[in-house]
Amino acid sequence: MALCIIGQEKSDTNIRILEEAKKKFDSVFLAPIEMIRLGLDENFAITYRNSDLLKFDAVYPRIPSTHYSYAYQLLSLFPPETFMPIKPITFLLASERFFLLSVLRKRNINTINIHLARSSKAAHGILESTKFPVIIRIPKKDTGIVVETLSEAKSVIDALGSLKQTILIEDVVKDLVSVYVANPDFAVGVKKKSKEKDIIFSHGEFKKQKLGVEIEHLATEAAKSIDAQLARVDISVGDEIGVANVNLTPDLVTAGKITGVNMVEKFVERIFENYQSHKEKPLLMKFFEDAKSVMKDVLKDKHMP
Repeated sequence: MALCIIGQEKSDTNIRILEEAKKKFDSVFLAPIEMIRLGLDENFAITYRNSDLLKFDAVYPRIPSTHYSYAYQLLSLFPPETFMPIKPITFLLASERFFLLSVLRKRNINTINIHLARSSKAAHGILESTKFPVIIRIPKKDTGIVVETLSEAKSVIDALGSLKQTILIEDVVKDLVSVYVANPDFAVGVKKKSKEKDIIFSHGEFKKQKLGVEIEHLATEAAKSIDAQLARVDISVGDEIGVANVNLTPDLVTAGKITGVNMVEKFVERIFENYQSHKEKPLLMKFFEDAKSVMKDVLKDKHMP
C-alpha cells in the first residue's frame, strides 16, 4: 500500500501528513508539485526525479489553489484504479469560484449570491437589481472591493472594464464558519472574525465553533457533491446560510491548534479507510456478479424438464 502526496514540499501540513501517513501505509512519498514532469510519449508519464508516480496505489493531491487547473491535467493522467480522495474534476470545478458555486447550486447546495459579467456594460446591468453593499472582484483574485452605493460600484466597474477584466459581483459575508470535512463522518468548524469587510479571503482571528446540524450537513454535502472527501467548506451564516467557497488544500496544523483536534490524524485516517473501501469494492462487485451467475444457473436448472 503506497501513498503519494503531491503538494508543496515545505508546507507544515504536508510534512505532518507525511509523518502520520507512515503509520498507516507501507510506503509514503512526497512529490513537490513544481518538480513533477508530465509526458505524452508512447505512454503517459508522471515522474519526479527517478520515481514513476503512476505506480502508486493512492494519491493525495495537496495542490495549492493557484495550480488547480494544472492539477486537473496532472491527476487525469493517472489510471482509473488509482485512489484519490479528491477527484481530478474537483480541481477543475474549484479553479473558478463562480463555476464552483454554480455547480453547487445545480446540485441543490445553497450558496451565496454571486454574479459574473464579461464587460462593464453587462456589469452595469447587474447593478440595476443589486442590494448594497456588495463586493466587486475579478476571478482568481482574492482581493475584493466593498462598495456601499450604486455610484461607487459604477466607478469600480468602469475602472475594471477599461482593463478588459471579467467582473464578479457578490454578497458581502458578515459571519463566516469554515468547516473541515473528512467524509463520510468527520466535520469540525472554526469561526472567523476580521476587521476587513471582505471576510472570505482576509486575515482574521479564529475560534472553535460548535456546528449545528444544518451547517454540518451543508458542508459535508457540498464536499460530496463535487467528489471531495477532504476539504474546507466556508459557509456564510448570516440571515441565510450558503456556501461561499471551498478550499481543497487547507492548513490543518493551525486548524488543529485552534480546535484542539488532531486534524492531520483525522484526515489521514479517512484517506486510509476510504482507500481500503476503494480496494475492496471491485472484489465486492465481482462477488455479486459471481452470485448473480450462480443464481441464473440455479433458476435455469429448475426449469429443466
